[in-house]
Amino acid sequence: MSEGGAGGPAGPSPEQRGLIAFGEALYRRTAPDADLGHVLLPEDDAVAVVHRVRGGGSILVAADRSVLFFGSARDIGAALTDFRAGVRTPVERFG
Repeated sequence: MSEGGAGGPAGPSPEQRGLIAFGEALYRRTAPDADLGHVLLPEDDAVAVVHRVRGGGSILVAADRSVLFFGSARDIGAALTDFRAGVRTPVERFG
């Protein structure tokens, strides 16, 4: 896992930047001024867009742009287990 705004030594790839932008756009539908960061998940061909406040949540974004939202009370490991099993949040839920 690689996290932060830079995404790692070389930064996010063009594909990862697209997934980050997609996840940020979804998050901004419900929290326009959210302080967002990201975590690269190359082993899952995905990214996590993270609302960096207490009580925020994260959106896991797959390469096909399907997503899974999970609240901050949930461990990313548990969310990744569901994500890898195909659990998704309908994009329409983001407004």
